[in-house]
Amino acid sequence: MTRENVDLEKLKREIVIERLRQAPPNINISFGSADGKFMNRDELIKEVKSGTVLGEKIIKIQLEYLKAFKTKILVE
Repeated sequence: MTRENVDLEKLKREIVIERLRQAPPNINISFGSADGKFMNRDELIKEVKSGTVLGEKIIKIQLEYLKAFKTKILVE
């Protein structure tokens, strides 16, 4: 992996972590693969920071949301 790729991945992770920090601390989210277990904001941030499979999925979802928002797909 090149330095530019490493820097880009780090930037993506930081953006998602900052977005998650904007959520209320008591928010609970469940992912289908989490066996119905709800995770709070800080647990989600920990997954992203640790680079787990779930953390990488959270990054992907957040970045796709931002792309959709930018292209106004989400705007009526």
